[in-house]
Amino acid sequence: MAGSTQAADGEAVAMKRTILLALCASLFFGLAGRAPAGTTGSLVGRVTDAATHVGLANVRVDAVSPSQSASTTTDPSGAFRFISLSPDTYVVSVELQRYDPASVAGVTIQADQSQSLPVVLSKTLATIGRVQARRASDLVKPGTTSDVYSVDAAGAEAAQALGGPGGLNSAYSAIASVPGVNVQQGQQGWYQTVSI
Repeated sequence: MAGSTQAADGEAVAMKRTILLALCASLFFGLAGRAPAGTTGSLVGRVTDAATHVGLANVRVDAVSPSQSASTTTDPSGAFRFISLSPDTYVVSVELQRYDPASVAGVTIQADQSQSLPVVLSKTLATIGRVQARRASDLVKPGTTSDVYSVDAAGAEAAQALGGPGGLNSAYSAIASVPGVNVQQGQQGWYQTVSI
């Protein structure tokens, strides 16, 4: 009987060893198959032209948060990627010459996740000309469609000294006093040529 008790104890010890070995093996192989949890996330996106929807190359892209700042440029298809951003909320700013800058706030990055962000840029308006404003009191103004101007008594008196052809009845002297107006010398009478 003592021999059978020792055999039973030996079987129990062997069984415990087998169970312990199986638990250790499952724990080891279970952990070996798993990757440790990541501490960063990623941000991918594409920058396109608002009118043509074509990807824009060499666009500067900045991702800024309280914990991290990162910069990159887009590839020839307009794609960009940040592969290792700290979990946080970012402001993503995009800049390219001849385009209005764009900024997207509130882009949240989480560990082990990838966030996608499409960005559309509009072309900057180009200055093709300038308009100069004049005072309301100027007699000759751009866009004036009338060829009639009022000359008061003080203007007529000042114009008489200019001595343009004709008399004050025809007002050529008064017309010659207006800035930008030229009455050619040597003309007489009505229908004289006036250059403005």
